[in-house]
Amino acid sequence: MRCARFARGAALLAVLFLPGSSLFAQSPSSGGLWWGLSVQGGAARLTCDVCDRSRELGGALEASVGAYASDQVRVGVEAGAWTRSDDDTREEVYSAGVVAELHPRPGSGLHLIAGVGWSGYRAGDFALDAPRMRLGAGWDLPVSAGWVVGNRILLDAAAFGSLDNDGESVARPVGLSVVRFGLYVRHR
Repeated sequence: MRCARFARGAALLAVLFLPGSSLFAQSPSSGGLWWGLSVQGGAARLTCDVCDRSRELGGALEASVGAYASDQVRVGVEAGAWTRSDDDTREEVYSAGVVAELHPRPGSGLHLIAGVGWSGYRAGDFALDAPRMRLGAGWDLPVSAGWVVGNRILLDAAAFGSLDNDGESVARPVGLSVVRFGLYVRHR
């Protein structure tokens, strides 16, 4: 299954980002590991020949963990879910991947977000699994020595998927985009 292969790959990448890894040297002033939780509102849309192209609003949650590559760069893994109910059908989008956050100017709260991973869409018997890319920006507001709150806007875009109905392809290629605005708390 694609999901299981992706999960193993994401776990391998997470191990590479942990303290002590030679891939990214830990900054002594950054404090090593970080983790965060985010509550978001957003809109999702499928794009294909037979898809309804309207954006549907729903709620989302996301969790992430990682390490500091430098004082200005955080890297890690993240996983999240978006959902909404449409009459008697629940639509869900799951995502997982690696993410990097860059503070372009030291001391500024502004950070840019980029990542790659996987997105999966489910609605009744319909399913879509596709690689995805993430772009976004946010603002950190330190509230204590170890805690940061902030907001962010994110775009997840997946492409080249196949929309399946009970395991049989009904549309190809299919794109999936999710635009989200969220508030988060992060322990640094």
